[in-house]
Amino acid sequence: MDAFAILAFLEGEESGKIVKSLLETPGVRFYISAVNLGEVYYTILRERDKETAKMVEEDISLNNNIYIIDATWERAKAAGEFKARGGISYADCFAAALAAEKELPLLTGDREFERVADSVNIRWMVKKGPE
Repeated sequence: MDAFAILAFLEGEESGKIVKSLLETPGVRFYISAVNLGEVYYTILRERDKETAKMVEEDISLNNNIYIIDATWERAKAAGEFKARGGISYADCFAAALAAEKELPLLTGDREFERVADSVNIRWMVKKGPE
């Protein structure tokens, strides 16, 4: 998953209900790049405070369904290949690279991922429609 999915869940957004439902489903595993989790951390730090950001970090770290995956050189190169296409943030490219590597769908609502949908299976959290 990417930062969009976690933030939607944490903020109680309508699309976050999908994440909540999946987190409550036995046997479902989530993978998130440390880069994308860093995105979640800095967003909460910026919008709230350090105490809240640390609490979210601890909750995610303790969740048995969420696996935090380091940004290795191989993943960074794969992210770089997605970034070279243009129109997508480098952090989002880490989520795409991890999904491609694991051969799993990427759970997101961020439309930037349309640019890599030919290489990554995207599970959209929101319906496609006019922007």
